[in-house]
Amino acid sequence: METSTQESTATHLKVAIPLPVTGTFTYSVPDDLKERAVVGTRVLVPFGRRKLTGFVVGHEDAPADEAPGGRSISVKDIIEVLDVDPVLSPTMIDLTRWIADYYLAPWGEVLRSALPPGINMESRRFVRLTDDGRDRLAAGASDITERRRKMLEVASGRDKVSVALVTREAGVPRGHHTDVDALVRAGLLELFEEIRPPRAEGGRESVVKLLCSRPEARAHAEAIAKKAPKQADALTILAEAKDGVTPVAELTEKGVSSATIARLVEKQIVDREERDKPRLSVGFEGWALAEEGDVTPEQGRALELIRGKIDGGAFGVVLLHGVTGSGKTRVYSEAVEAAIATGRGAIVLVPEIALTPQMVQRMKKSFGDRVAVVHSGLSLGERYDTWRAIKEGMFQVVVGPRSAVFAPVKDLGIIVVDEEHEQTYKQSESPRYHARDVATMRAKLEGAIVVLGTATPSMESYLNARDGKYDLVELPERIDAGPLPEVKIVDMRENFPVDTEGAFSAALRDAIAETLADGRQVILFLNRRGFASFVQCTSCGYAARCEHCNVSLTYHSTDSTMRCHYCGLSLKAPDACPECEGVNLRYGAPGTQRVEKAVHELFPEATVERMDQDTTTRHGSHWKILKAFADGKTDILLGTQMIAKGLDFPGVGLVGVVAADVGLNLPDFRSGERTFQLLTQVAGRTGRGADRGRVIVQSYLPEHYTIMLAQDQHFTPFFEREIAEREGLGLGYPPFTRLVGITVKGRDESQVIKAAGLLADFLERGAGKMEDPRPEVLGPAPAPLERIKGVFRWQLLVRGKGGSARALVAAALEQKAALKIPTAVSFAVDVDPLDLL
Repeated sequence: METSTQESTATHLKVAIPLPVTGTFTYSVPDDLKERAVVGTRVLVPFGRRKLTGFVVGHEDAPADEAPGGRSISVKDIIEVLDVDPVLSPTMIDLTRWIADYYLAPWGEVLRSALPPGINMESRRFVRLTDDGRDRLAAGASDITERRRKMLEVASGRDKVSVALVTREAGVPRGHHTDVDALVRAGLLELFEEIRPPRAEGGRESVVKLLCSRPEARAHAEAIAKKAPKQADALTILAEAKDGVTPVAELTEKGVSSATIARLVEKQIVDREERDKPRLSVGFEGWALAEEGDVTPEQGRALELIRGKIDGGAFGVVLLHGVTGSGKTRVYSEAVEAAIATGRGAIVLVPEIALTPQMVQRMKKSFGDRVAVVHSGLSLGERYDTWRAIKEGMFQVVVGPRSAVFAPVKDLGIIVVDEEHEQTYKQSESPRYHARDVATMRAKLEGAIVVLGTATPSMESYLNARDGKYDLVELPERIDAGPLPEVKIVDMRENFPVDTEGAFSAALRDAIAETLADGRQVILFLNRRGFASFVQCTSCGYAARCEHCNVSLTYHSTDSTMRCHYCGLSLKAPDACPECEGVNLRYGAPGTQRVEKAVHELFPEATVERMDQDTTTRHGSHWKILKAFADGKTDILLGTQMIAKGLDFPGVGLVGVVAADVGLNLPDFRSGERTFQLLTQVAGRTGRGADRGRVIVQSYLPEHYTIMLAQDQHFTPFFEREIAEREGLGLGYPPFTRLVGITVKGRDESQVIKAAGLLADFLERGAGKMEDPRPEVLGPAPAPLERIKGVFRWQLLVRGKGGSARALVAAALEQKAALKIPTAVSFAVDVDPLDLL
């Protein structure tokens, strides 16, 4: 890949815009901005009717005066350069270009994802009623169209209203401005523009800075101690501060008044100034971690391989496959230490924000204040300041979920991807990249190594290791040769629930009671939040469904509401059936709220915490729940998949899987793989102390091979069974083929169906022109979730060997205009999709 350069004498820039548009755009550079407009900087540019932040990705000579067909080309000037120094390194530009090409995503959107949110500027267009418009509306506005009269009504009584809101409220299709322009020309609306400043910047604080050396300040303090003791105290405090700089707020806390500071300023001993206030994220205060013993022989062999690669300075990928509790985190920290010893930095990726506190604590124990944490739970200011501090070299180790793969770590030497199999590493919205694969490409560009760690590797990674593309290192035993927990499968077809909520078999109830009596803790896992998955009338069969989405509403008992987990619709739960007025309402499969109710009824003396999306919305809520459990203040931790992996609590004696079959029968070829991974991972949360743990798995399909193999917690037999099944299915499924999913979306169902058909025909014709083995086009068909938030969804799936499927879809995207797809219909392209719902 050609490396980007920052120096050029060209007079024009190639700028990527963070919008769903393909390609880059050419802008000219005014003479006074030429020195600053270098590759990697952000620029404010005119774009259509707006002004947006763009990213300079290259220089070019002046374009031709005419485009093909004789159209004249008008090249606009950039308005401003927004950065003193480039915010994007040449490597980051090359990496984002690869992401855009591979995942068929707009380059500008990828670049935006690589930077902290809230730092870009853009303009917004507003309108307000003129006096003539107000008079016309008061008179009834009968001489203008109903749509335009509605626009005047929306603007009425407001100082300003955005053009987007005016057009949306009037029912104007997005992007159509004819009506607004007509009202402006008629003098009924005034159109104006405002530049929205960056939201993440602006944290400022007052500081006091010594104008002399620290020894001189101490000497002066001694000299004035009797005549001006308050000034002397202030100088003493300032002399102890790093670089002689102290925030005014800190001085105030220590008893230094503004008047004292003012007198020292008058004497020209100190100066008072404003500076950016650092809002750095270094993680939560942790909890005590178990002392680690000597490195085991298996860990030693893994580290010998990894250190050799780090010392050699060459790119490589190591798959660290170790059973739960085998000490993979110890290998991570030792590997990071090896990279730091060579003067290089590290990124440690974790799949869930819930895992971040414990991983940060482990890294901070080893590397102190050289560790930063980044995740979406931080404020915009924290994310921006932490990103800037990383870029300036303040931190050598960065820990965080998916987006941390873009952290601007200097001289990157290693990227660790913990629980590499996790689905959360795949971005669900554009750009739909997979952080594991992006980490691999970034390491390749930077001459670093990647360590992929897991007890349950993805099919793709394990096949790559088996075929020699990755180095494979095994940790087959737990630390100190501790046994894996005992797993018991309970057939729920023969063991009916013993509680009123239908959650617990006698075996699981008794196991919880025994574990609590022994003074141990319990983890209960159910990958379904809410109280019940649906509400149904047993008299007429009515089931409450979302009016915007093709899904059942989930009952939540905390506020007696029925909610859609896709669009957020919330309705008060009925006392009687809305259809037949019957009062016999049945609540479907239990969710975490209902299981929590059952736990309180069965074990009223136990302290219980529930950890799911409903209980972890506030900043720091994940940490508070896990901290209480780590400190032994919680007896039973109940939760969804966010508690199923990576957490290490020696006090856990029992894991109960309330419903192992959730997700097993979804229309997705990966459902078995995901179920095996979840069951194996959650089972691994127990038996990490001196005693062997127990696992109770409740299932209505105990004979399913996924459930049976998860009982033994042996990955290799499962891999052999699963990989054989995938290879034998026609063209095969990943990892033997590549998939590209296309979701056609729009509010008009007929337009969506027509567009999906046109696209399918184009893809079929294109596939017919390709060499064997030709990619296969599956669909179109309604998506399993056919409607979400009022938007209809149809799917196509393109399957092919190598890069053939991606090449076919890329050609279709380039010809989208020729397909004459309605503007109200959009495509969502997902290369290597993990979710087919």
